[in-house]
Amino acid sequence: MPARLTPYELILEPLESEDFPAIRAEGEQRGSDVHRRDQFLLLGHAGATLDQMVAEDADPESLDEYGELLYQGFEFWSYGRRLYSFTDAVTAALTEPYYDIGEWIFAAPPASYLQFPYQKLWARVAADAPYEPLDGVFVVAADTENRADSGVHLRAQMVLGLRPDRPGVSLVSYRDDLDPLRVATRAARPWRAEDVPYANAIPGGERMGYRTLATTSELEALVIRAFHYLDTHPDRLERVTDDPSKDATHLPYVRVR
Repeated sequence: MPARLTPYELILEPLESEDFPAIRAEGEQRGSDVHRRDQFLLLGHAGATLDQMVAEDADPESLDEYGELLYQGFEFWSYGRRLYSFTDAVTAALTEPYYDIGEWIFAAPPASYLQFPYQKLWARVAADAPYEPLDGVFVVAADTENRADSGVHLRAQMVLGLRPDRPGVSLVSYRDDLDPLRVATRAARPWRAEDVPYANAIPGGERMGYRTLATTSELEALVIRAFHYLDTHPDRLERVTDDPSKDATHLPYVRVR
C-alpha cells in the first residue's frame, strides 16, 4: 500500500514558503538553537505561527500539544522530510508483546515521521477518551540538552484521528532521555497494567486485527523498535519518489517491508 497523505502535508506544509524560513532566519539572527524546543518556541515568528494554528479559546494542554506539533513539523522540514511507511507485516512484528533487539545501539535520523497501516493501531488522548486510529508518530532524536555526550533526547508525538475532511487532529506527546547502549530493556516488553502489551482494548477489535497503545511505555518501545528495524534491515527499505495513487502522499518516502 502507498503511504497516505501525512499530517505534515495537511497541516504544516503551507508553512514552508514563509513561516519556516522566517523562524530559521530569526534563530540565526538571535543566536538561538532552533533545534531545541524551548529556544524554538521563544522565537517571535514561532509564536506568531502558533497563534495562527490554535483557536483563541484553546486550553493550555492543547496549546502545548500544538506547540510540539509546530516544533516537530519544523524539524521534519529542516532535516529533509524523512517519511517511513511501515507495512502490515512489519507493524505486526513491531507490536508483538516481546521484541529482542540484542546489543543494538540506538540510532535514528534527527527528525522523521513514522506512518503505520490505516486503522491497525489505536490510541487515545486520555483514559476517559475514545480510542482513535493512529496515523503515525513524529519523532525528534537529538543529543540530550544538558550534556551532548550523555545520551539521546527523544521526543515523540502521536497523530490520531487524521482525516482529510477533519479540521484538526488529536495529539499525544512523550519525551525522555535514553542511554543509546541500554535501550534493549525499554524495547523488550513495554509496561501495561494487567494486560499484554499492545493487546486490543476496543470491543470487537480482535476481528479487525486491531492493536492498541495504552501507555507511554508502549509508544516508546514502538519507536525504538521501529528505528531498530530501519537500522538492521536495509534490504527491506524501498525508496519511493513518485506514487500516482489517489490520496497518496506526494512526499518521497521509504516503504518499510
